[in-house]
Amino acid sequence: MKSQEKSLGELLRQAGKITSRQIQVALGEQKKTHEPIGKVLVRLGFVEERDILQVMQGMMVLTFRVDKELYGVETFRVREVLKYAPYQALAKSQEPWEGEFRLRGTTHPLISFRQFLGMDKAPKAEGTWYIVLETKGYTFVLWVDKVLEVARFKIDQIEPCPPYLFGKRNELYSCLGKIKDDLYSILNPDKLVEENQFLLPPPEVDYAFPP
Repeated sequence: MKSQEKSLGELLRQAGKITSRQIQVALGEQKKTHEPIGKVLVRLGFVEERDILQVMQGMMVLTFRVDKELYGVETFRVREVLKYAPYQALAKSQEPWEGEFRLRGTTHPLISFRQFLGMDKAPKAEGTWYIVLETKGYTFVLWVDKVLEVARFKIDQIEPCPPYLFGKRNELYSCLGKIKDDLYSILNPDKLVEENQFLLPPPEVDYAFPP
């Protein structure tokens, strides 16, 4: 087994793209077919070719802040970044949604990341930001305190999340990124919202603007 193939599997695991079990399954399949490990992983549906390119070239991440903590989300999941504007609050509570935001004639469900993490609302809504994300064929808006910059995390700046770090919310993050002394929790949007949670109230329901 070639050392670079071992490294590719480990890099993908380190970046939160695959699990150790998936690596073992792929290596077992490789023994039968003698294909490159990357090709096997793609054929088995464990990763996409884009995932392999990302870990080889580094991970491009849109970074943001909520309170004093630093977070990020891979740029290929980001559709748009917007400064705060008033949204429509739901007349009836429906987790995890805070409300709806209308953008160029299309309404998108909105999540307050502060609320999702069990934190109080930001002291002032003005100055906060929206990140328009895509997951599972749906688009939604993530409301955060401040969008920072797009950063490239090299392979040696990425590490897996320790199981104890986030407790029950550990699966919400694909990995950790570190730049100098700053540690970023890299969000996995697929774990933020379940597909059946995209069912929102019908349009005839009355809405109220938040205070």
